[in-house]
Amino acid sequence: MIDPPGRISPAASPGLRPSRGPFRWIAYALAVTSFGAGLPTPWYAIFESQFVFSTGVLATVFGAYTAGVLLTMFFVAPLSDAVGRRPVLELAMLLTAVSGLLFLAADSVGTLIVARVVSGLAVGATTSTATAHMAALEPNADQHHVARVSVAANFGGVAVGVLLSGFLLLAGSGPARYVFLALVAASVLGAIVVARTPETVVRGTAPVRVQRLSVPTSLRLPFGIAAGGLAACYALYGFFGALAPSLLRGLLGPENLTDGAILVALMFGSAALIQLGLGQVRDRRALLVGLPLIIAAVVGLLLAFPLASVVLLAGSSVVLGIGVGYAYMGAVTLADRIAPVALRGEILSAFFVVGYLALAVPTIGVGLAADRIGLGPSALLFGIVLAAFALLLFFVLLGTPTPPGGEGRPRSSR
Repeated sequence: MIDPPGRISPAASPGLRPSRGPFRWIAYALAVTSFGAGLPTPWYAIFESQFVFSTGVLATVFGAYTAGVLLTMFFVAPLSDAVGRRPVLELAMLLTAVSGLLFLAADSVGTLIVARVVSGLAVGATTSTATAHMAALEPNADQHHVARVSVAANFGGVAVGVLLSGFLLLAGSGPARYVFLALVAASVLGAIVVARTPETVVRGTAPVRVQRLSVPTSLRLPFGIAAGGLAACYALYGFFGALAPSLLRGLLGPENLTDGAILVALMFGSAALIQLGLGQVRDRRALLVGLPLIIAAVVGLLLAFPLASVVLLAGSSVVLGIGVGYAYMGAVTLADRIAPVALRGEILSAFFVVGYLALAVPTIGVGLAADRIGLGPSALLFGIVLAAFALLLFFVLLGTPTPPGGEGRPRSSR
């Protein structure tokens, strides 16, 4: 799924002058894991019907992903500072390929849960490792560019996965199931190109450790704002990635899975494309733009369903994607900028733990509520709570001075 700016190891190879090619290949590997996270999205409504389980179970299947992410984020990704970036990324490509094979062979809820956990393991292994590798490989040491590309790769990978699955479903769910072989092929290519990129750490110079969490008291207010922005984005990702296809199926009709996939992809695609225009937008300003757009888009979506307006639904999805793109970039760069170098890993880990919990917990809650009151009313409640949260966060941000150190990172760290 979505990856943070990683740590640049102090053991980076001295004198390394990477070209743009290796940087782009690592961005590709980053996109592959997001592609794998997005590929099953149109299938959840189909699995729900084929295996006859409730919306609550569907949400739990989706949420199992978070367990995998957190497991490798804490225990595997930190190994990259000791054993090197490439071995960890190659493991991530292997796990991504295995998740594709599991989805291809899925014949029960249990298999789906295992597939989602393995997919989460792949993303967790990639989370800090790929972006740390990209940071060291960026020829101009432009960390803002690293952040933009990593965000675009994440959202773009999800959007491509959703669209590809949706369009292939036009051929029927039987033949379309082989779309997961595309994930296997993309992962194999990813492993090959990762193996050909230069290593950016000196192996054995950093201790093997479990990732710790830490937020100094003096940084808790700006950290809370950044983590709140991330939580809003991840909660929306969880809802769109898991439950929106079933909700759209009810509005558009059970035969219109491709149309539903297009609408979901509009949100993720817009979030990816907006990164092209975010060059020098500063973190606080990005949040001040993104949060109102999220609120307006959620209101539009809440109106689109009772009005049965596909136009309003599509327009709101695009606006939501733009808002998420702004808010996510603002949240990530704010958290990254306020973190002292010595505590950067601990602060960013705490930041993304909040995000991944926000991805899983609200989605599971909406799914369980749907079993009692229906998916439509539970989605309405989710939208109201999310809009209220974003509005509160916006007013807190308005009253909070820009944290020390300037409003945003310079374009280049040189």
